[in-house]
Amino acid sequence: MARLFRPGDKRDIVVTKWELEYVDVFHFKNFYKATHDFLEQEGWVDPEDDGINWEYLYFERVIPPSGIKEHRTWWRMQIVPNNSSYVRYLMKVEYRGLYMQPIEVMLDGKKYKTWKGDITIYCEAILQLDYQNKWKKHWFLKHFDEFFRNRIYKPYWEAHKLELYKKSYQFNREVKKFLQMKSPMKEPTTFRGPKGIPT
Repeated sequence: MARLFRPGDKRDIVVTKWELEYVDVFHFKNFYKATHDFLEQEGWVDPEDDGINWEYLYFERVIPPSGIKEHRTWWRMQIVPNNSSYVRYLMKVEYRGLYMQPIEVMLDGKKYKTWKGDITIYCEAILQLDYQNKWKKHWFLKHFDEFFRNRIYKPYWEAHKLELYKKSYQFNREVKKFLQMKSPMKEPTTFRGPKGIPT
């Protein structure tokens, strides 16, 4: 992660942070797959190899004798708009599942196996300028880096900032839609049924 994020560096601009918590019945596997598929369709890739394996941590613990599960998942992903050599979008997504236990629910007279528990989703979107450090390491350009960034290029990175903000909240709405959480906008129906139960 040291190569991805540069703590305290003014070239890494935190665009937004949000957190959602949901405590109820939902299908964890379908939720995981639906959110992963959505981000893949939106063009997010692994910063290391441009693939879709952006999972940097997966931890699962079963608490005996109850069988209750605890989950931790970290995703780290990027979009490089228009193959830019100067700007990229980074997103950190973290899932924390607590008290996850299998249950059965009745829907239209049929039994379905699913899960009940507490899941929290954290998201942080970061706009990274000069992400390849070309300006900072160049013997001549490094003297004009801050001037270029804050005077000449500022309108462009402000536009990128807005675009990344929109992308982050598209993901926020997708999570809310899947879990049937309240949203200020009316959302279209999902491919899967409510909370991941097949329709």
